[in-house]
Amino acid sequence: MKSWSFFGGPTSLPYRLFDHVRVRVNRFLVAYLLGSAIDNHGSRVLEAGSGPAYASSLLSKSEKVSLSVAVDIDIEALREAKNRDPQLPAVVADLYSLPFAAETFDLVWNSSTIEHLGRPDVALAEMRRVTCRDGCVFVGVPYRRGPLGFQRWIANTSAGVWIGRVFGKEELRISVEKLGLRPVDTKPYFFRFFIGMLARRA
Repeated sequence: MKSWSFFGGPTSLPYRLFDHVRVRVNRFLVAYLLGSAIDNHGSRVLEAGSGPAYASSLLSKSEKVSLSVAVDIDIEALREAKNRDPQLPAVVADLYSLPFAAETFDLVWNSSTIEHLGRPDVALAEMRRVTCRDGCVFVGVPYRRGPLGFQRWIANTSAGVWIGRVFGKEELRISVEKLGLRPVDTKPYFFRFFIGMLARRA
């Protein structure tokens, strides 16, 4: 379910308030990723499931990033991204089949995406595939032990579908380790609404 369909459209006050919050979360994530996941200047970064790609635009302005690419299956969201930032590389693609060669990016990441997928394991495997050796994967999802933990009791309602599945820290760790990724940091964020795991590819 798209955020604007839940909030009443991009021009509505609830959507604008939601977008303001999303921008703040993205700024936090960009600062975190630049400090913890991007080791070298000239890094290539992929946001796999970017929505309007505000974070991808911010990352593209960092001297540590030579290429920041936004990928989403939602053409409307990427059109919004391109209207805001015409220079941003934006690719319409399915996370289950990313249109990039193996080991293309130094960092592949997303936040508030995996929880909406029927096969998050397939998407995570694709994220790992396009990550360079010794590169990083970051995944941020709604946190079962945070304020969104109630979702499991309303999972079949419109609000529950919009929130998406909630994850625990151990579940997230197992998911990334199954793919041969080594967790290096776990980060609750936005008042523990979300939990992120940063992992490195061997």
